Amino acid sequence: MFTRDSIVAVRPFTRQREGEDMVIGSLEAGVFLAVPPEAVELLDQLAAGRSVGEVSDLYYQATGETPDLEDLLNLLETKGLVGPNNGNAGGKENRRPVSEPKYHFSSFPQSLARRLFSRSVLSCQAALAVLALAVILRDHALMPVPMDLFFSDRRAFAWTILTVITYAGIFLHELAHLVATRAVGVNSRMGISHRLWYLVAETDLTGLWSVPRTQRYLPMLAGMIVDVTFTSLLVLLLFAEQQRLFLLSPFAVHLLRALAFSNLMRILWEFFLFTRTDLYFVAATFLNCKNLLTDTSVFLRNQVARVIKLVRPVDQSSIPPSEQRAIRAYASLFLAGRAWAFVTLFWVTIPVTVSYWGSLVGAFRAGYSQNPSNFLDALVVSLYFLVPTVAGFVFWAGSFARPKGI
Repeated sequence: MFTRDSIVAVRPFTRQREGEDMVIGSLEAGVFLAVPPEAVELLDQLAAGRSVGEVSDLYYQATGETPDLEDLLNLLETKGLVGPNNGNAGGKENRRPVSEPKYHFSSFPQSLARRLFSRSVLSCQAALAVLALAVILRDHALMPVPMDLFFSDRRAFAWTILTVITYAGIFLHELAHLVATRAVGVNSRMGISHRLWYLVAETDLTGLWSVPRTQRYLPMLAGMIVDVTFTSLLVLLLFAEQQRLFLLSPFAVHLLRALAFSNLMRILWEFFLFTRTDLYFVAATFLNCKNLLTDTSVFLRNQVARVIKLVRPVDQSSIPPSEQRAIRAYASLFLAGRAWAFVTLFWVTIPVTVSYWGSLVGAFRAGYSQNPSNFLDALVVSLYFLVPTVAGFVFWAGSFARPKGI
């Protein structure tokens, strides 16, 4: 497609230095690639109107080497970043059509987004978190615990409220990512995905590659900031009720504690650093690693291969030395994340599940005719647990059936 006489239409692209590479991309297409700095110089010359042959000759004169422009341009053409310029009327370029992502809340005012994540607002949120921690240290009974999720009666009513508010909190978590991203002038989008067979909501922050690293941390942490703030407010409400500043029914207090623990678990989930959580992306950005999770998994596999000869090692010599040091450092966090997931299984999931199992099985054994309200109550609560799990398994199974590249 590209010959020496070709004039290339170069789509406007962003550029950010990342270690030894340059990350270039298109905010409109949501496509970003890591390339050598020399590739950016070549693209700038092509964008200035020089032909492929002229650019190649200039590079040879400067370095004594012939650039592999054909492969570079063919790759960038598949990403929609370049295309042949055939001099069409009106200056329109012949480019392969690119499916551009649909961004959410792209019309959200950037000035308002900056105010919502200003230093003064963040300072107030930090003060709330410190105050909540102080009252918990003053009275450990205010700390929410796993069994706060167990309701022996009015189960369906409690879980309806808990589910609605929890999903509203998840939406606010993702919205915080979007708004904080708008604050740095980048659009993003949210969607539904899965981690293994767990159904999760997620925000695509790919566009952050277009801004300096120092501007990426707040958008990545924005969801956790909202979760910490909400949890702090719930703890302070429980403290105020304990001090008799207002009175709540025992059921309302129980519900507040359940909401607080649900939010706490959402925060603790981010420490599962063996998967792509918000804190993982913060670590990958800080360590300046483009494929930290996969490379760390391979590194740990290679450590096992040193002991168990049946495990085949994978060559990682092509990884830059700086990234290899970062991978070795992150490996301990990777393993700690897995250990923490194992702890939560026995600390939260199993105890709460066992408690509900005994309660729900008793209702189902008694049957609808003996106690209709208890039977329906147990059925509704079962669906709250079953539907997200089934949906997660469907997403997970679909990821295996889906053809590569889709």
